[in-house]
Amino acid sequence: MAPAAPVYVLHFVRGKYQGQEFALEANKAVIAGRSTEADLVLSDDAVSRKHARFHGARGRVWIRDLGSRNGTLVNGERVLHHCLREGDRVAIGSSLARVELKDAGEVGTRRAGEQRRRRPNDAAGRSMTGSIEDIPLMDVLQWLATSRKTGCLKVRDVGRGRVGALHLREGRVYYADIVGNRLLHPEKALLRMLNWDRGMFELENTPIENPPIEINLSLEHMLMEAARQQDELANLAKKSSLPSYGQSVTIARPCPVRWKTLSQTELDLVQDIIEAGGWWEVIDSSTVDDITLTKQLIALKQKGVVTY
Repeated sequence: MAPAAPVYVLHFVRGKYQGQEFALEANKAVIAGRSTEADLVLSDDAVSRKHARFHGARGRVWIRDLGSRNGTLVNGERVLHHCLREGDRVAIGSSLARVELKDAGEVGTRRAGEQRRRRPNDAAGRSMTGSIEDIPLMDVLQWLATSRKTGCLKVRDVGRGRVGALHLREGRVYYADIVGNRLLHPEKALLRMLNWDRGMFELENTPIENPPIEINLSLEHMLMEAARQQDELANLAKKSSLPSYGQSVTIARPCPVRWKTLSQTELDLVQDIIEAGGWWEVIDSSTVDDITLTKQLIALKQKGVVTY
């Protein structure tokens, strides 16, 4: 007897149904939505009555948005029709599920009809916490915006011991800060935290009131800019060495070139490093974006003006 084919499963990792699973049958369509008549019932105001349809075709499982009000996201991007692969992250309303491929024996012994009508247990009382390795912050903010959450998303960068906070008002990030970086502009704090790739997050109900300055960026702009900076820094790191977080950057003495040969921008950066007390103090307090400043620093290092 041939072994049963593997089964695609939605494993809910965030939202009201965290920890629950729902099997997707390759030969049958599954409607996900808020309606009690849906095959996969997601009791959430951000979910349309008939939100999305999962269906099998050509040996794969596909998802199609059914004209929902808030859209269907796969790996943080809004989709209309998408072929699902193992590891994909599907966001419907405030629920986030990871697509997993399991042996049929692991899924359970329910008959197909019973499995399709299964509603995941409500875990609304559980606090929203998670791992950045499992769910990148970009994806977390996508479905917090969809569910219009208000609160404070605490983020812990385990590898470097940093702690930050993203303050949300009806799903929009309006302030961000990283503990110990008092000079850091809120927009810079936000963009840096979006590129943290190790650690934990937890949503609390205590957003800051009357911040000294508010972030006025759309979620789409935040995510695109964070991705752009991450790609730029990765490309720069391939071509030149970059100082790690907290690493000291010093002015070379004696300097192999005369300072008068430097451009005005380079001279300004040298002066800022001396007066601020270090590179990280400069990059945190400057209104210039991190990529531009990093390119200027690399140029100074290539000329032997700074060392790190």
